Amino acid sequence: MSLLSQLFNRGVFGAKCKTSLTLAISRIKLLHNKRDLQLKLMRKEIAQFLQSGQEPIARIRVEHVIREENLTAAYAIVELFCEFVHARVPIIESQRECPTDLHEAIASIIYAAPRCSDVPDLLIIRNLFTTKYGKEFVSAAADLHPDSGVNRELIEKLSISAPPAETRLKVLKDIAREYNLEWDSSRTETELNKKHEDLLLLLT
Repeated sequence: MSLLSQLFNRGVFGAKCKTSLTLAISRIKLLHNKRDLQLKLMRKEIAQFLQSGQEPIARIRVEHVIREENLTAAYAIVELFCEFVHARVPIIESQRECPTDLHEAIASIIYAAPRCSDVPDLLIIRNLFTTKYGKEFVSAAADLHPDSGVNRELIEKLSISAPPAETRLKVLKDIAREYNLEWDSSRTETELNKKHEDLLLLLT
């Protein structure tokens, strides 16, 4: 590849990357406001179920709240990484390999891209880094190889596994406190512990 072609490709990568990162950041900010409102409504609804004695429904619905809260936290992490990478696009352009101080941010964006479907710009960014660093680099992040560099908290927040009983109970107690409910949590604690014990029996 000639020097002129290299300079041209470098300019194209930088422009596309900056544009996609800017769009991703804007979209995440809008989503944050929307999700914030949704979460408030969901928490209020759970408080009403607790108040009316419909604890089994509250126990199911609280899982949705936890997933939404985790997803909101994940988007916040991705937004910070996008801002960090955006500020350093000229450095990325000037180096063939991924800079060490940007590895975690870039790997985390690659990992999050297919899991944050509300922000399609992340997939464009992922494709740009596939062209820049190759399929192996992207696969390492996407498939969480030992050297992937993906942020651990982001992995946890984007996990699709059911939230543990302790987390569900804690969020239910937080909601009851938030709405000043005199809620006796003993029945729910028994139910959640029973399910946990049943699961342990199945595993043994």
